[in-house]
Amino acid sequence: MATQTPQPVTHVYKEVNEGKYKSVKHYELLQCNAVPKFSTLINISANQNCALSMPDFWLRIRQGNKWTKYITGLFKTSKKGIYKGDTQKKTNLVIFKFSDDTSTLTIDVYENFYTSDLSTFLQ
Repeated sequence: MATQTPQPVTHVYKEVNEGKYKSVKHYELLQCNAVPKFSTLINISANQNCALSMPDFWLRIRQGNKWTKYITGLFKTSKKGIYKGDTQKKTNLVIFKFSDDTSTLTIDVYENFYTSDLSTFLQ
């Protein structure tokens, strides 16, 4: 029996402080279709080769006035500008979609759903 893909919690973020940092981009939440799973401000940083999993980027969220430890890595998919990740040890699938100029980032969080077959998400 095939598992039904749940509706994602979709976050739309806009880049702030464009060009201020070389290897880090900060984004601010513009809209969300449900209760947000991440903070209003997020941080996407380039991988510093400090993890065996070797993602291309890392996601951090803002708690108070500090950035948390890394929430998830962003791993390349076969589509340009689309990355995958997970939260809670592969409990929740997270799909990251960057606009062509990376000024806008859409994050879809599929709660209690994880698959390594991303063919339906990349269409």
